[in-house]
Amino acid sequence: MIGLFEDESRSDPPSGSHFASTLDGFRRFAQRLVILTVGFALFASIPSHAGQADVNVPMRRDIGATTIDRAGAAPDDVVTVTELVRQEIEMLRRELGVKDFPPRAESHDSRRPIHIYVKALEVMSKVAAVQRRLGVPESSVPGMPLAGLSSDDVLLVLQDIVGGIRAIKTQMVIESGVDTGTLSTPRTLSAAYKNLADSSAMLDGLVGRGLTTEQVFQGVRSIAEDLNLVAAELQVALEANAPVVADVRESADIAQQALRAAYKVVLLQSRLGLEPSAVPTLTLVRVTPAEAYDLIGILRAELARIKWHLGIDMPAPEIVELSQARNLVDVFAQMLLVVRNLDLLAAGIET
Repeated sequence: MIGLFEDESRSDPPSGSHFASTLDGFRRFAQRLVILTVGFALFASIPSHAGQADVNVPMRRDIGATTIDRAGAAPDDVVTVTELVRQEIEMLRRELGVKDFPPRAESHDSRRPIHIYVKALEVMSKVAAVQRRLGVPESSVPGMPLAGLSSDDVLLVLQDIVGGIRAIKTQMVIESGVDTGTLSTPRTLSAAYKNLADSSAMLDGLVGRGLTTEQVFQGVRSIAEDLNLVAAELQVALEANAPVVADVRESADIAQQALRAAYKVVLLQSRLGLEPSAVPTLTLVRVTPAEAYDLIGILRAELARIKWHLGIDMPAPEIVELSQARNLVDVFAQMLLVVRNLDLLAAGIET
């Protein structure tokens, strides 16, 4: 490249005529122009650092640029709609005379969009349950995203919740609205998640009951099926049968194992080369089935990230359980199976 800028008088060969000298000069000029053009194109094609250019680099190999998987700040519209959901539910409780005192959810730091989505599915399922109870046409609840998550996916499920609540208001001839000018939630995904977690707890009073043991059991079984998909992709053999548990168990025991599983999922993410999520910041004091179910939802979100990373774009098999009563011992045994299989996956990656 240095020679490109040397004095031309040193490189001009002697010529027999003025015409030949001129023609030769044009030829050399054309050659240098081509070289400079190619060099500039190569230089321009070098990508800048993704962080400096704010380019969204997806974890999974075939997800488009709309995929979102970052923790921290949230789009204003996402936070705004989650607070609107909370206020609409508060207003609906007042209009229908629900007087219980739902617990306030604990805050979780460093939430991601998939956490918001999974919690929104929980809220939407409860809105559908309220609709069934009141004789309102039931809204559909979407499934887990199979090939990544876009900001539109998050907004759509949040707007479905608002639409479901307003369908109840219309059917019940409730004309009260909420003051959207008072929305003041911090603009973070953690704040959006807490809005939805509080909304889920408040909906229990409208449904007429809290979470059942069967619902928690089904949530753990969904985690087990997701683990089976991951294990099949990684060619790791897992255990199929839950251990036998003889002792009486409580919700706190299940939450402890779910938190233990959360640490193991984060470790698995690191070993797979995926940016690990933050471990849930839950204080295990006076734990109810709702807190245990919250951790189960977080586990499902973390496994969804792993599935996207590995390119697994198929849904887990639909869970068809025998119609029998499930108790906390059954749920605890299933959580022990999840913890054991997470250990087997981690060991399989190492070997």
